[in-house]
Amino acid sequence: MTVTPLEHTAIGAFGGAFEVVLMQPMVGIKNALQEGRPIPTNPVHLYRGLTMNIVSMAPITASQFGTNRVVQQLLLGKPDGELTGGQKFFSAGIAGAVSAFIASPSELIIIHQQKSGRSLSAETSHFMKTYGISSIGRGLLPAIGRESLYAAGYLGLFPVLKDFLDTKYKDDLPAGSSLAIAGITGGVFAAACSHPFDTSKTRMQAFMYSKPEYRTLSTTMATIYKEGGILRFWKGLSPRMFRIVCATFILNYVRTNAVAYLEEQRKDQ
Repeated sequence: MTVTPLEHTAIGAFGGAFEVVLMQPMVGIKNALQEGRPIPTNPVHLYRGLTMNIVSMAPITASQFGTNRVVQQLLLGKPDGELTGGQKFFSAGIAGAVSAFIASPSELIIIHQQKSGRSLSAETSHFMKTYGISSIGRGLLPAIGRESLYAAGYLGLFPVLKDFLDTKYKDDLPAGSSLAIAGITGGVFAAACSHPFDTSKTRMQAFMYSKPEYRTLSTTMATIYKEGGILRFWKGLSPRMFRIVCATFILNYVRTNAVAYLEEQRKDQ
């Protein structure tokens, strides 16, 4: 019996929470750079929003792992070993798009909590009183674009490239090289391709409706472009890329070892 989508979902929840605890400071630095405010020097401030990030990232990663498996099994009708590279990339992208419906609202609260310094409950209450429940979907469209490309990198490109290197250059590469190359490549792809969407989402959520130039995705992107050209969309890329490259290794390590453990246990039954 293969590992089920529900079990993949549980594995994703654990992996997501574990990754957030390790990499939360990179989120604080990235958000500060994108918003144009000073980077916090107090480590405690860099961990603002940690609780909300864990609460959100666990189901985000869980939904990505689970949806990815559902798409592979139900829509494509093939076990993981029989999927083409394009099919793995496609299923990962769909999984990312689905997870955006969790990621966008939670990150909206995190961004405002990092700015205000309020507790999670206080910030959530303040946000709802100030903007209303209808504003919780603010930034959803760029979040869908970002999460699709992010998941395609670490859930799609990483295993495709690793399998290719293990098959094609098994005897030529030193031990662990395929893992390193695939992890770095998948992480860089995920970060670089999705970052313009992330920058746009952060601006829309940070400034809400206070500035007319950030009211829609199109006006937000036009404003960012006017500030510094096309490269302005990659503001704050370094800390986010570092985090995503690390996350690619962390999440795939957790996923690979948890799946291998479950499959080994079932062989003995």
